Order: sequence, then structure tokens, then C-alpha cells
Amino acid sequence: MLGPPNAERLAAMAENYARFGGGPVSAELQVRFINSELRDELLFREALKRDLQYRDAAVEQRIIRNMRFLDTETDASDAELVEQGYALRLHLTDEVIRRRLVQIMERLIVALMPNSAPTPQQVQARYQEQLESWQEPARYTFSHVFLSTDRAAEMPALIERIATQQMNPDEARLLGAPFLSGYDFTRQSSDQMTRVFGAAFAEQLSAAPAEAGAWVGPIASAFGQHYVFIEEFEQARTLSLDEVGVRIERDLAREGEEQAVSDWVEQAMAGYEVRRS
Repeated sequence: MLGPPNAERLAAMAENYARFGGGPVSAELQVRFINSELRDELLFREALKRDLQYRDAAVEQRIIRNMRFLDTETDASDAELVEQGYALRLHLTDEVIRRRLVQIMERLIVALMPNSAPTPQQVQARYQEQLESWQEPARYTFSHVFLSTDRAAEMPALIERIATQQMNPDEARLLGAPFLSGYDFTRQSSDQMTRVFGAAFAEQLSAAPAEAGAWVGPIASAFGQHYVFIEEFEQARTLSLDEVGVRIERDLAREGEEQAVSDWVEQAMAGYEVRRS
């Protein structure tokens, strides 16, 4: 018989879900928690059937730690503590050992599955399916001279001086005010610029002519005025298959492993009488 699921673990799942902003647990989510608990219980039992606990150094170290915690004055050797710990069945009640054995069982299932590396055709198909995900936004590498709102009226004279003296960004920066987030920014997307300067700055810079080696501005932000030197501009583009192929292969391989474990669990669970409550 498998189940019923451990009530304490289910409660812990619900508590963690609520703690991280998930809110109340719906009936659908509760079913997922139950399925997850039963899955892990099955894998734990199957690991014990195969005596996998006796083949893992991390499990032994956990038992030794627990035994020394139970008796801080013990003179027993590590080997003796391991033997005593198994006699006390500590490996059946320790949550860390349980999670470890579940992971080991998952790895064993994956190791025994036929070699099914993603084919080039599968990689190509996934690339096409997720084409929108491979959109790379326009990126700006730039420096800026900053004047706070109370000094905004000085900006026209500052711009004229920079142009007249043909100042580079490092020289021009000395004419401005300190800016907490710094002065040099590399390969910034619109979203990244918004987080630092605000949406208005990102929108204005994106709308301005983006010519490398040119000054742009003034551009307003929530903090004041900025005169921006574009060092490099990269057009928005779609990443090529060559650029993302390895990432796709890794995703497909991981999904294949997860599916292999799910299929194995489903087949193994058919041999149990399952109680869900």
C-alpha cells in the first residue's frame, strides 16, 4: 500500500506556498501536493528496496551527525555510529536522508534510460516553437553627464561647452553632478535602463537616433537631466540557432529525464494500492 500522504509534509508545502506569496492553497494545488508527496514516497521506498542508503557517503555522514547529536559524549567510531544509526532506523525518519534517497533514485532511473539525446531536428523544432523567446532587445553601451533637477537650467551651457571643446565622456563628466548608480553602462536593454533611470529616460533614449560615438540629449529622468554619449548600439534581433542551440539541447535533455522519471513512477505506482487520503 502507498499512502495516505504524510499530513505534516502536506501542511509544510501549503505553508511554504503561502509564505512566498502564493496565497491560499486551491483544491487543484492540493491535488498536486498530494501527487508530489506520493511520488516521493514511492521513490523513497524503491530506493530502500535497492539498499541505496548503504551506498551513499552523504547518507552515512548524516547518520553519524545525528548519532553524535543524540550522544555528544560518545566514543564510538564513525563506522560504529553508522551501524547503530541503521539499527535505530534513523534513515527512515530523517527528512534530509529521505530527500537524498529520492534524488539518488531519480538519478538511477535516468542512468538506466536509453540514450536519447535530442536530435538536431528536435532542437530545430523547439527553436521555431519558441522563436519569440529568442528575441534580443536593442542594447546601449553609454556614458552620461548628470545634472540634478535644481541644476537643469545649466544643461544648455554644459552641452555647448562639451561640443566646443570636443570633450570625451570622462572629461565631460567633471562638469556634472554625482550620480549614485554610476556613469558607465554596458549593453543595457530598455528594461534595464528603466530600473536605473525610470521609464521616461528609457523611452527617450530608445526614440533618439542611436549612432555610436555621438552625444544624445538632454534626456530627462526622475532624477534630473542627462547628456548621453552612445559608445555602442546593438539593434534588436533574433538570436540564431547556433547561439541558443546548446541551451535548447540542455532543456530538451532535462525534460526527457523528467519525463522518464514520471513514466517510471507511473508504471511502478500501478503495483501499489494507493490511498490519497
